Amino acid sequence: MPNKIRINLANEQELRELPGIGAREAAAIVRFRSEHGPIADAAGLARVLGNRPLAAGLGARADFAPADSTAPEAPGA
Repeated sequence: MPNKIRINLANEQELRELPGIGAREAAAIVRFRSEHGPIADAAGLARVLGNRPLAAGLGARADFAPADSTAPEAPGA
């Protein structure tokens, strides 16, 4: 089974390993985290990505645990 990807810590390259996440979506996730903080769950991720349905399998690979307080991509986490 593939490793989980921590949505609130992963860089753009790591995020692109998730089903349905390309370069544009990965950049949007990183930008959202830097401006608004961590993404709480799959529904929040869908909102970040323009309210489109998430790819099958993404939920099984995504980990929405809060970012460490020292993560530069996650202010205020």
